[in-house]
Amino acid sequence: MARPMWKGSVNFGLVNVPIRMYRAVSPRDVRFHQLHAKDKARIRERRICEAEGTEVPYDEIIKGYEISKGVYVTITPEELKALAPKGTYAIDIEDFVPSNDIHPLFYDAHYHLVPETNAARAYALLSQALESSGRIGVGRVVLRTKQYTCAVRPNGPGLMLSLMNSVDEVLPLEQIDGMPSHMPKVNARELATAEQLIESLSAPFDPEKYRDVYREQLEEVLKQKAGGVEIRPSPAAEPEYSAPANLMEALKKSLAAAKRTRDREEEATKPQRATRATRTSGTRRVRSQAAARTARSRKKKS
Repeated sequence: MARPMWKGSVNFGLVNVPIRMYRAVSPRDVRFHQLHAKDKARIRERRICEAEGTEVPYDEIIKGYEISKGVYVTITPEELKALAPKGTYAIDIEDFVPSNDIHPLFYDAHYHLVPETNAARAYALLSQALESSGRIGVGRVVLRTKQYTCAVRPNGPGLMLSLMNSVDEVLPLEQIDGMPSHMPKVNARELATAEQLIESLSAPFDPEKYRDVYREQLEEVLKQKAGGVEIRPSPAAEPEYSAPANLMEALKKSLAAAKRTRDREEEATKPQRATRATRTSGTRRVRSQAAARTARSRKKKS
């Protein structure tokens, strides 16, 4: 049973909604330890002083910020504590903004918000009001010793909180090396064919379809190795990054391939549809025969 990582309230105007906060994402990366190849013993990191070349005990380590190459300004735990924001155990919503106004790059970690037992009505009110208005509550929250900008968003019947990156943490696309200053224009035929290809590949989002296949395969390989199975790696294919020489031709081929795939999928589902139709027809026939027998029996009795 998951335990709440934080308790407090969502505040907007004079309305307070007591909530508990739970992690919404649990990373599942496969983590490796460093081992000594000769005896498979764990490799431990040591804190070495660059000037003396000796290991330094933890109680002799202080925090420092590099202001120029090799020049540091130090800060004490007491000074950091004095600067830490005061925790209020509240998510204070300052503005309600249209959901489309926030670029996904601003979102960071995500958490489920669950109402306390006496707050279900106010919780439902906020969730439904956000959903119907198409808006997101943006405010601030203090977690541990840091203040974050955060967003309170509707999440199905409930609410979720997303911590947000600061504006100076988000890198604009224009600052990325290699980004063209002017994008080339595409012609109408290319655009229409690309839209047709997108439409042919459109489908509802199914999260089960996009599993972490690499992690699952890696976990399976590790299980096999632990059981004594010898793993023979296959050569990796070289990726191709070249742009198509003829963009229109590539679009047409992609569209044709998508159509073939869709036709195969429809063909594969025909036996299932036929089986369902046969079962439905058989059920109707049995019901009709039973109704006829019942009618004849009632007629004889009368």
